[in-house]
Amino acid sequence: MTSVHRILAPVALSPQCAWSARYAAHVAARFGAELLFLHVSDHEASGELRAFLNRALDGVAYRQAVMRGDAATGIITFAQEQSCDLILMPTHAYGRFRRYLLGSVTAKVLHDADCPVWTGVHHQDAPLSDTAEIHSLVCAVDADAGCLPVIRWAQDLAAFLKATLKIVHAVPAADETSDNVGEIELRRYLFGQAENEFARLCHSEDLDVKVALAGGPVGRVVRETALRERADLVIIGRGHTQRALGRLRTQAYSIIRESPCPVLSI
Repeated sequence: MTSVHRILAPVALSPQCAWSARYAAHVAARFGAELLFLHVSDHEASGELRAFLNRALDGVAYRQAVMRGDAATGIITFAQEQSCDLILMPTHAYGRFRRYLLGSVTAKVLHDADCPVWTGVHHQDAPLSDTAEIHSLVCAVDADAGCLPVIRWAQDLAAFLKATLKIVHAVPAADETSDNVGEIELRRYLFGQAENEFARLCHSEDLDVKVALAGGPVGRVVRETALRERADLVIIGRGHTQRALGRLRTQAYSIIRESPCPVLSI
């Protein structure tokens, strides 16, 4: 796991976002990391930001900055300039259709940021907890070489937080609800293929790990696993087209939308 020494927490100044500041402070405390708050505005708002943070936080050390311009671009640029190890965007859903959307700012940050991005829940009925207690992790992986650094990252984080870890791989074409003989045979074949591939990959890196398999849409499988494991955090990878872990994977959006807990995209 890459050491987390500096966390960037973009914030708005709305009353609903005060919990986001407290949540970020708790996460930073867990890592012993420096905490930076960033507000992107069309006017000078340093005083407003400080007043907002002083109301939301109690005795928490932090640095703050205000930038003008496009919010997503500002967040990405600031994170790079400040060598941030993690961007924490604990957004929450408001409105009937929010669960089907992923805000454009969050989506662009997820796509372009070089460092891991920690996003919050996107369900209207999700609890607004700001304590950042993390006892159970779920790591969702693809059956390719990209899973190896993600698994190691998740293992190191679980050890650091003294948390349990469940690793899961979804097989979308396998229908676990069907008792049709043909579907059962197809499911057995697909699961066998996945098991063999994970065994090969893990053996190549001398990695001792058990990957649970489940059939069905990726977002649903990860959500059900997170609920069953009472996960406090889901970990996913973002592909290989940029740097070591690269761009956002195709299924990441659905995982983030459906997850009952925050998602860490590395």
